[in-house]
Amino acid sequence: MTASRFVRVSVLAGGAACVALLSCGDDAVDPCPNGCTLEGTTVVKWRFNEYPEWKFTNDTCNEVGAVMVTVVATKTDDATVTETVEARCSDGQGVFIGLPDGTYDVSVMPLGEDGGSLVKAAVVGTVPAAVPGATTDVTINVPYTAWTMAYTGNFLYELRWGGKPCAMATPPVVTQVLTLTINGQPVAGMTHGGQKLDGSDPKPCATQFDYIEGLPFGPATFKIVGRDSGNAVRFDRQFDTFVGVGKFNPTIQYDMPPPDAALDAPPLDAPPDAPPL
Repeated sequence: MTASRFVRVSVLAGGAACVALLSCGDDAVDPCPNGCTLEGTTVVKWRFNEYPEWKFTNDTCNEVGAVMVTVVATKTDDATVTETVEARCSDGQGVFIGLPDGTYDVSVMPLGEDGGSLVKAAVVGTVPAAVPGATTDVTINVPYTAWTMAYTGNFLYELRWGGKPCAMATPPVVTQVLTLTINGQPVAGMTHGGQKLDGSDPKPCATQFDYIEGLPFGPATFKIVGRDSGNAVRFDRQFDTFVGVGKFNPTIQYDMPPPDAALDAPPLDAPPDAPPL
């Protein structure tokens, strides 16, 4: 009879460890007769200043100065059950393996280079613990109101008029007037292309990329007016938007909807066979 040799192997899968005895001989029995069930994996992801409704993707770890992130999972109905993980901010997520069954309040706290918190308080979400062999996840957005620092950033934009550049719009746009408002006040200063953003500065229409530097980060409104060759207002729209942290923010395209032809159309006559009122 040939002697059998067994080797203990740890298999990592999805962040969980599975230990099995593998046979290396002829007379081996099944070393794992009941199979190998992985523990549940609960993933907490984080985003910073993510506002798709304002066409702003998000800020990065480098932009807000986050180096590490502390994530704490506390069972909602039993605060004595709690676990903590700390991950590099660039990992984008913290992972809990084998949390006891239940629903958890999970808090995210970005930490700076000195290890101190960058937010006024941890930002909290909720996630169910993953069952064995499965993965659950939740994404927590750290909002602009949470940060302790008064960040600044660049506002990058380009304009379209009914999806078209100035001269191809219907009607063609000859001049544009821009008003960017932050904290209730029109922005002082001028774009890189030389246009004021306080609503007082008609300039020749331009659809190319432009930007303004060093603005307070956070929500803003951007009012865009387009005038035709007779100086009549043909496009007029205000957008809710967002100024991100740092220099390398996404360029947001603002496409002015075409004038509503229905506003200028004559009223429709009643159908010929309409009954009398």
